[in-house]
Amino acid sequence: MTKTDPGSKNIFNVTQPERYRCQVLHYHSRLSRLYLRVYKDQNQHPAFHLLFADVAYFDCPVTWQGVDFHIAEHDECLQLMLDTGLVGPAILRFPGAYASLTEYTRLYHTNSNQRPIRVIAGSGTMLRQLPADLS
Repeated sequence: MTKTDPGSKNIFNVTQPERYRCQVLHYHSRLSRLYLRVYKDQNQHPAFHLLFADVAYFDCPVTWQGVDFHIAEHDECLQLMLDTGLVGPAILRFPGAYASLTEYTRLYHTNSNQRPIRVIAGSGTMLRQLPADLS
């Protein structure tokens, strides 16, 4: 079961997440979905896939080591949204507006050996199988 609360760590409950490597499989811009392949050790076949839905922003290389995703606190998510221009500073004058926004939007992040990985999305889910159009 995927954890969804801000501050949650290892949200996909992967044992030894450092042994896994992630690879961007597909970003579907019309549906705002980001699909990742996740491989364990040196296996050539994915152990599972990750789907981030309602993606507003992602910052990652094509491949990285580690699948230990965390959900940032609301303030960190909002700050990245401000820094990237997803929302303007005027939103800070309306606490109800940004509270509503951060209630449905999360900053998923992990650190690879290369750099931080960040995804702002509505949800993150582990998939054992891909949709037929991506298989």
